[in-house]
Amino acid sequence: MNAKFKIMKIKIIITLLIIVGFMGFVHAEPFTPTNGTFAFQEVDIHEINGINFTIPTKYNMTHEGYGEMDFKGDFDKIKIKVTDNGKIKKVKSDKSKNISSGKSMLGSVKGYLVNKNGTYTFSYREDGKLVVIKSTNMPLMIGAIGKD
Repeated sequence: MNAKFKIMKIKIIITLLIIVGFMGFVHAEPFTPTNGTFAFQEVDIHEINGINFTIPTKYNMTHEGYGEMDFKGDFDKIKIKVTDNGKIKKVKSDKSKNISSGKSMLGSVKGYLVNKNGTYTFSYREDGKLVVIKSTNMPLMIGAIGKD
C-alpha cells in the first residue's frame, strides 16, 4: 500500500505543477515599471513573432494578424510589424514634401527613421527579423521597443 500511496502522491504533485504552469502562461498580468519611458504607467507585454513590445494598458488592440499588431489610444495609435524576411525601406529626404529620413537611434536601438509630416516610421533588425514601428507619438515608439 505504501508504494501505491507514493505513486498517487507523485501524480497529484505533477498534476498541480502542470496546472500552475498553465496558469502562468495564460494569465499575463499588467505591471507598472518604475523607470524608463513608461515609468509609473501600467503596461502589458505583447509578443509579436517572437519579439516583445511594451504597450501601456490604456491602448486597446485594434488589429492582430500574423506578425503585426495595431493599438489605439485616446489621441494616437501605433502599428508594429515583425517579419522574418525583408529589407529596411529607405526613403529619400524631401523638404518640399516635409519628409526627413536617415540612420537614427531610438533609445539604444539603431535603425532607420522616416518622419513624414509628423508620422514616424522606425525600422530596425532584431534577432534576424525586420521590425517596423509606425506612429505619430515618438515616446510611445521608444517605450514600445523597451530599450530606453
